[in-house]
Amino acid sequence: MSFPQTSLRQTTSRLGVAAGIAGACIFGAALAGSPLGAPPAALAQPAPASITAKVTDTTGTLDESTKAAVEEQIATLQRERQLLLYIIYDGEVGTNTESYANSVVESRGGNTAAVVIDPVNRQLGVWAGREWPSGATDALYEAAYGQLVGDDFPGAASAVAATALNLGAGGPAGASGGDGDDAGALWLGAAGLAAVGAGGGLWAASTRRRKKDTAATLEQARGIDPKDTSSLQALPLDILEDLAQEELVSTDESIRRGKQELDLAVAEFGPERARPFTAAMNHSTRTLQHAFAQKQQIDSAGQSMAAQQRRGLLVDIVSKCGQADDALDAQAAEFAQMRDLLLNAGTKLDQLTQQLVDARARVPQARATLEALRTDFAADMLSSITDNVDMAQVSLEEADKTLSRGRELAGLPAGQQGGVVAAIRDSEHALHIADRLLAAIENARTAIAAAQENLPGLITEVEGELAEAAELTARGQAQGTKANWQTLEDVCARARQAVAAAQSGAQTDPLRHYTALTGIDGELDTILDEVRENTATHARQLQLLAQQLDVAASGIQAAEDLISARGRVIKADARTALADAKRLHAQALNTRDHDTRAALELARQAAAAADEARRRADKDINSYQRRQQSSSAGDILTGMVIGQMLGGGSSHRGGYGGGFGGGFSGGAGGSGRSGAF
Repeated sequence: MSFPQTSLRQTTSRLGVAAGIAGACIFGAALAGSPLGAPPAALAQPAPASITAKVTDTTGTLDESTKAAVEEQIATLQRERQLLLYIIYDGEVGTNTESYANSVVESRGGNTAAVVIDPVNRQLGVWAGREWPSGATDALYEAAYGQLVGDDFPGAASAVAATALNLGAGGPAGASGGDGDDAGALWLGAAGLAAVGAGGGLWAASTRRRKKDTAATLEQARGIDPKDTSSLQALPLDILEDLAQEELVSTDESIRRGKQELDLAVAEFGPERARPFTAAMNHSTRTLQHAFAQKQQIDSAGQSMAAQQRRGLLVDIVSKCGQADDALDAQAAEFAQMRDLLLNAGTKLDQLTQQLVDARARVPQARATLEALRTDFAADMLSSITDNVDMAQVSLEEADKTLSRGRELAGLPAGQQGGVVAAIRDSEHALHIADRLLAAIENARTAIAAAQENLPGLITEVEGELAEAAELTARGQAQGTKANWQTLEDVCARARQAVAAAQSGAQTDPLRHYTALTGIDGELDTILDEVRENTATHARQLQLLAQQLDVAASGIQAAEDLISARGRVIKADARTALADAKRLHAQALNTRDHDTRAALELARQAAAAADEARRRADKDINSYQRRQQSSSAGDILTGMVIGQMLGGGSSHRGGYGGGFGGGFSGGAGGSGRSGAF
């Protein structure tokens, strides 16, 4: 029969160890047939026979280079220290990561450790067999957790492998007990240095790869629209911090350059024309001042600031500064175009004059074409283009006037020509209207035929979009999605009117109704795309929230059971962490309907707090064991069972989280740890 080294390793003499083992055997046999001694159902999971590779990834998290480097580190560990390590990425394990890791260890022996990561459900489980060094479970868990909380999933494997090499350098657990053999200790130290040396290069390589991965993530993050706060919220904190730094610098530089450009714009085009530029500058300046204050708040709080608050402030800095920066750049670009237009005003005025001449030449032919159409079609069918020739002539006269005014202004001295740009733009607009009116007559025969053919299909398409809009509205509002519901309803109301008009007037004026319905269809497509994305994104967030709430609730219940079962052995720290987990879980539930993103973060914090409660409770249990070192193992177990009964609890949990159920099972032994990240 084998025993966990952590329970008996520190006895003061070989005689004490022997006596403790004898007592444990007798008492363990008595427990074997009782419910107290039975392992929980989760730990009864059979060893996964399919796990044979050192690194198993069914989620596609690891690239080939990372996987190969980690496997080489594990091979070094096995070759140098005869310790086995299995790293498993699986998206379907859920909260059973610890029992899954235990089943791997049990199937291979006490020199095995397993780290199971579920990146989908954000769960981590570790189990180290009895032959691993003392503290291996905690060390492997913390190595993985440190990377996972930053969403560096590939980095977790590299960190675990490197940590295992350092642990392996200290010798297996059996060698760590004091036996007075200094030569043996020196030999282990030399072997440890060799193992560390073998792994050092690989660890450096994995670190370089992580830096490359971080750089790639940062580059992708720079492409996120500042308005897309959902995508920004999903970024790791370190990436958000880098983005915030960049945006603060970028906005500050844009304002410095923009002030010079604004002065030029006011001088060339006047304060009124430069009003949009001035407004953008003032907004950017206020935004930057607020962002600097937020950054100072983050820096002053340091690590004491909650992750959720830090993330919220960083997202606000990136989003607000990014939008202000974009608005300022847009105004600067527009005025740069205006200055360019002013410099080339003479050439542009000549081009517009030629366009005016060409348009006037089209008027007689357009009038003749309209008369021919009246002989072939009913008056109602031509109602949308009947007045086009007269309206085109009015537009051409307006273009002629603005062009004349532009030439006069262009002849003025520099600094007095600001009105030239406005005259050119007005002329362009008038010519564009005239061209569109004349083209409608020139293409009327083809357009009428196309409208008669396509109008029924367009009516059906818009009716389908209206039905989808109704379904999206019902579903989105039922789940509390925030979207432009009023805008959608307004567009739908106009679309319904357009459909009704097209159905009644399809025979008399298909062109008018086809044109009107095409326009409203475009508006409906745009708002539907927006609402559809908002609804789908919110649905995904709600699904993730439900999963995270379940994880948190399970963790809270596990911690509650552990503390209740161990009674007064568990001190205030663990109970405080459990109370915090319950509070965060309640806040997540209360926040779920009006702020899903905040609720998700609260649920994650609740799961982490529950895991912390279990960790602190386990430390209390281990501390209790150490205080009882002078007693036999049987006395220790008897005291713990009595404490359990006095605590009023009957639940039992094996491994690291529960303490004693699997400790004397006769298998690979060791300890485990699990939690959410």
